[in-house]
Amino acid sequence: MNILIVDAHWATRAGLASHLLDINPRSKITEIENLDMALQALASKTSFDLCLFDFSIPEIEPLGELKRLRQTAPTVPIIVMTATDSRRWALRAIESGAAGLFLKSSPRAALDIAIERVLSGEIWLPAGLADTPEPGILQETQTSYIYEDDSSPLGVLTSRQRQVLELVATGKRNADIAKALEISPRTVQIHVSTILKLLKVNNRTEAALLAHKFEQAKAG
Repeated sequence: MNILIVDAHWATRAGLASHLLDINPRSKITEIENLDMALQALASKTSFDLCLFDFSIPEIEPLGELKRLRQTAPTVPIIVMTATDSRRWALRAIESGAAGLFLKSSPRAALDIAIERVLSGEIWLPAGLADTPEPGILQETQTSYIYEDDSSPLGVLTSRQRQVLELVATGKRNADIAKALEISPRTVQIHVSTILKLLKVNNRTEAALLAHKFEQAKAG
């Protein structure tokens, strides 16, 4: 997966790059510190799968620059990283071309979820920012949440993650899961990595055992 990080702070870029490589060591990360360089990168022959864009880059009008990024690379999903937890601001970002939003105060696991949801083709906002969109805002935003309301051990998983886990529990490989859910193998890989982190297990086998225990408890 080829990811573009646009952030003025080198330490933030380095931290994000390290985290993304932990999730998928095969990822190729390009770090950019300003908008002009980002626009050049997106206009180049490099094919990016995802762009992480920091809204706090100095001396820019973020919504306007977001539109420029979208116009330059209309097929590349953009996740906005921001410290602003205003729902109105978040929805304006979606209107301006963002595919998702990550609050900097959130744990990195929330970024993992944002990435997997966006790569699955969804428009994603954190819980609390997605309720009842205002007129003129894309309606998809109201269906995207970090976690579902469930008191079970699997309650930290989204519905898509549960689908992936169910197939993992049957012993299916990533390629088989991708075919069954009609998503790409790399998206399955991101789902599985996030599932392991959220369930605090070390591998697919432990995740499958936890899923089986939950199903047995429900049946009992």
